This record gives sequence, C-alpha cells and structure tokens, in this order.
Amino acid sequence: MRHWRTAFLALAFGAALAPAAFAADLGGAPRGSVKDEPYFTPAVTWSWTGFYYGLHAGYGWSDINWQEGGLNGSHNGNGGTLGGQIGYNWQTGRIVYGIEGDLSAAWIDGSTGCCDSSVNWLASVRGRLGLTVNDNRTLLYATGGGAWANIDYNGLTSFSDTHSGWVVGGGIEHMLTPNMSVRAEYLYYALNDTTAPGGALGVGPTNLDPTVQTFRVGVNFKF
Repeated sequence: MRHWRTAFLALAFGAALAPAAFAADLGGAPRGSVKDEPYFTPAVTWSWTGFYYGLHAGYGWSDINWQEGGLNGSHNGNGGTLGGQIGYNWQTGRIVYGIEGDLSAAWIDGSTGCCDSSVNWLASVRGRLGLTVNDNRTLLYATGGGAWANIDYNGLTSFSDTHSGWVVGGGIEHMLTPNMSVRAEYLYYALNDTTAPGGALGVGPTNLDPTVQTFRVGVNFKF
C-alpha cells in the first residue's frame, strides 16, 4: 500500500511539473497564448439618460421692493442655501433634455428701516436643455420653469407669504464616473408680488415685490 501511495504522489508531482518543463523546452509560452494577449479594458460609456438625485449648497441674494401709499423703497438680503434635487434626462446625440425638481432651505435675510425679510425656502420645477462637450462627459445647459418661495416679513408686526413665479438660469455639469456628476448652477427667481394688510408692516397696506438670485454647487447620482 505504501508503494502505491508513493507512486501516486510521484505521478501527481510529475504531472504538475510537466507543463512548466514543456514550456521551458519551447523557450516560454507559445505565441498566441493567453499570456501574450494584451490586457483588455472595456471602454467607458458616458450617457446622461436616466433618473438622478442629488444634493446642493450655495449662496443667495434677495431684493425686496416695497410700496406703501406714495412711499417706495427696497432692501437687499443674503445668506446660504442647502437642499436636494431629483430629475430625469434624455440624450439624443449631443443634445440632453430633461426635467428637474428641487427644494432648498434658505437663510437669506435682509433689513431696512421699514421692515425685515427672511427667505425660508425655495422650490422649483424646471426643464433643462443642454449640449455635451469633452467627449460627452461635460454638459452645458440652460434651465427654466415654475418657482415658489416662502418669505417672512417683519415690521409693525409680522407677515408671511408663499410666493409663486418663474425661474431661469444655467449651469455646467461634469461626470466623474458614469453614475456620479458634479455641477455649478446659477438661478434667477422672479416672484409674484403680494400685499401685506394695513398694520402689519406699515400703517397702510404694503405691496411687496421680491426677486432672488442663487449660485450653488451640487453632486448628482444617476441610476
């Protein structure tokens, strides 16, 4: 039994060494073998089509025009923004179009001798239209759609309103990977005016006409 085990081990050891010995006799691996084939790396496909979601942070500026009786004035505000977005893109050649919704918390505060203002949040639903460059990895786009903003006003007492309106802007977005991109974006919000009742901000009714501008950077994840 011991002889059979010894013979089997010798046979197995010889079988393991045989390919190496055969290759050595031929001066290395034969041409055309897997060893000689170059390493193949699949080409990366850069496509903007698909759902995405992401986060953004930035800075904003407000301009509040007000009118009470025959008196006119305005005051400016500024502060940070932080929020998120979700959307869908379609791509045809180098043309990319899509729709996006976003919501931002805001800390855009301003004051004047008449009253103070605080933009609490901004929201929009926008279309996007852009053109790809840089081998399809970078998108230059314009955007526009409907907008909403909640603003608190403080004067003699306080008044709050959720304005509606429209927003336009543009930006640049770049893919870091096929499923992750970063962007920089500018938006201009033109909001409908509202009237605070007499005794809220002034003795008489006060008409308020706000606009807001934001610049923000963000990251998106496509799936």
